[in-house]
Amino acid sequence: MSEVVVIGAGVAGLAAARELAAHGVAATVLEARGRIGGRVHTVHDPAWPLPVELGAEFIDVPGAAWEAMRAAGGAAYRSAGGMWEVRGGSAVPLDLERSIERVLGRLDPPPKRDRPFREWLAEQRGIAGHDRELALRYVEGFHAAEVDRVGVRWLAETTGEEGGGGGEVRFHPLGGFGRVAEGLRGGLGPGGELRLNTVATEIRWNEDGAEVRCRSRWGAELEPVRARRALVTLPLGVLQAPEGAEGAVRFVPEVAGKAEAAAALAMGSVVKVVLRFRRPFWEEALRFGAGEDGPGTREVKFLMGDGAFPTWWTPSPVQAPLLTAWAGGAAALRVLAGGDPAGTALASLAGMLGVERARVEAELEECRFHDWQADPFARGAYSYGPAGALEARAELGRPAGDTLFFAGEATAADGWNGTVDGAIESGRRAAREVLERNRSE
Repeated sequence: MSEVVVIGAGVAGLAAARELAAHGVAATVLEARGRIGGRVHTVHDPAWPLPVELGAEFIDVPGAAWEAMRAAGGAAYRSAGGMWEVRGGSAVPLDLERSIERVLGRLDPPPKRDRPFREWLAEQRGIAGHDRELALRYVEGFHAAEVDRVGVRWLAETTGEEGGGGGEVRFHPLGGFGRVAEGLRGGLGPGGELRLNTVATEIRWNEDGAEVRCRSRWGAELEPVRARRALVTLPLGVLQAPEGAEGAVRFVPEVAGKAEAAAALAMGSVVKVVLRFRRPFWEEALRFGAGEDGPGTREVKFLMGDGAFPTWWTPSPVQAPLLTAWAGGAAALRVLAGGDPAGTALASLAGMLGVERARVEAELEECRFHDWQADPFARGAYSYGPAGALEARAELGRPAGDTLFFAGEATAADGWNGTVDGAIESGRRAAREVLERNRSE
């Protein structure tokens, strides 16, 4: 019997196992995929000039993820500014931070009544139409939230934080975000064990311990894993999955309050397409106004349009012919409903630049995309709080007796849910709860 079994080798699970190992407690970590990292998914392809980030990409410096990446010998490069609003190829500077502050700044202090963001915004007076539109797109894109569901009290809590790549200055991991997961795995300790391709299907538990029933990714039943305590780091989308669905985990007996807490929260949707071109042809297509510096003299980092993919970014200040297309919330769901995210991205880029789609296609070499909504071990991008659900996050992370403990970005406190740093800290928090129980026995 193991001392602790950890369900999931995303950054929350790895951080929990590392924290336990640092205090002499060995953990067995079960991971359904054939890789670690969860929604951190870096692909290394020699045909690409930089690692391809299909999941998390921007890293906070300093921060928990940065510390883990440095432990694996990683580095990061810095980008500041370079945000442009583009329509039909015409580019004008965009101070998104200031525009968003004019709207979301009104959430300080938080409203007494929680309600959906769009409803709250409709009641606000004295906000310019452009600022309103940018705020809606920001909440939908950055938070992967549907503006008709996300609560203003949850937004008020997150607005004061800059986790997950927020703020004017942004950093990219130079060797890929996967270095974060590798850095965390390096601390599992001599007694720790990592089992990949091991899909947890059922957790039977009582006050004496837990038994995790599992199968291989190819369907074969595996020997159950027994432990004194179980630390669960399943994504919110998996916790919300109906019984019998692929990736779903059944608790026997059910954990009081957990299903209700999970149902109260929401798993956001994101579509991210990474494109490699023959050359950075968009620099030729963009037209900068009189007196505005263009490529080579002023950074061109973010391109904000009004197409199906409203947000784009380059790897600047690194020079490489890469673009990333991003849609969140309802925009992401519309892209997925169309059935061709890559094709939609090409059409959206052509419209934003004011060029023929044929020109974009002629420049394209390859694109990469991972459907996180269809991924049975994620079932979405990251979590957010609908109106009235502010207390559900704490309930989701609360232990069940002395046996079951819960972590993951959806349980992160102080506005850090939806971020890698928040996931890491949640794993450490749950590990400390385990250690406290151990000391009390």
